[in-house]
Amino acid sequence: MGEWAVREEQAVAREALKFLQLQSLAPSPQNYALGYVLKSGTNQSLASAVNDATDGGIRMSQKQADEIFTRCIGSLGDAGGGNAADLLRNQTRHQLLRMAEVATHAAERTGDFNRELSAGYEKLADKGLPEIDLIISDMVERSLRAEQDLAAAAREVEALRQELDTARHDANLDALTGLPNRRALETAMDRLRDEKRPFLVAICDVDHFKRVNDRYGHAVGDRVLKTVAASLVESCGGQMVGRWGGEEFLLVLQGLAPDEAEHLVDGARRDLGQRAFKLRESDEPMGAITFSAGLAVVSAGAAEWSSALDSADAALYRAKGQGRNMVLRA
Repeated sequence: MGEWAVREEQAVAREALKFLQLQSLAPSPQNYALGYVLKSGTNQSLASAVNDATDGGIRMSQKQADEIFTRCIGSLGDAGGGNAADLLRNQTRHQLLRMAEVATHAAERTGDFNRELSAGYEKLADKGLPEIDLIISDMVERSLRAEQDLAAAAREVEALRQELDTARHDANLDALTGLPNRRALETAMDRLRDEKRPFLVAICDVDHFKRVNDRYGHAVGDRVLKTVAASLVESCGGQMVGRWGGEEFLLVLQGLAPDEAEHLVDGARRDLGQRAFKLRESDEPMGAITFSAGLAVVSAGAAEWSSALDSADAALYRAKGQGRNMVLRA
């Protein structure tokens, strides 16, 4: 990849980020891939879909962006859906790494040439040749500018790569609690299934959470969810704890027998119930916050984990129906 190719791809990367900013879309890996392919001009169906969605200066919603990505990019190669997105993100990251390496190497070579040119210029200057003096002086100045431009290009590409890495990391985290989000949990369960490793899943649902929001407001509700998240992480001793959605949390438990897993989740339930929740503004006690949970086993070699989640969900609703604040096994 030559210098011009580096600059062209750099320009595409900048335009992709500008596109996301203009559309008020988060710089997540999928959104960045959408913007990059759009600005590279290599996917006409994508360009048409984006043009239709933004006709008249309308900003694209995240839902529209997701639908367009799935329709126009999601079938990339032989991979399907999310795997295609991961492939494109990895290709983009490697591309940025290559660009940075090329720009850095070119800057180093230009610097070497500039030093040799300067040394030659000093020798010729001693011989009093004014025309050559002017020519080489101009060449030295241009070489210096090229070296500075390439060094700046390398820094910019590295900044883009770091931004992409940060976005990729953030895309797997729940913004409120900092826990792994649904996407990260599904990826982890897919990996365990593919490795034919047994594990258990537990769906934990905060009891009467709607009452908390209705009585105290969503800001207090958010603080409750963050505390529940911290309590689960503390009580579950290194097991994977993630936010499944809303007031539901999912535990992915490895290396435990069903009885041990049930004991662990029930201990987490007791730990949360013993926490003193108070309003920050008035120090008014809010009463105990509890959760109900359903637990199910995903056997080694199971074709899917979704049926175990359905079973855990059914056990959760039995727990709700039997008075809440309990853990039941499927």
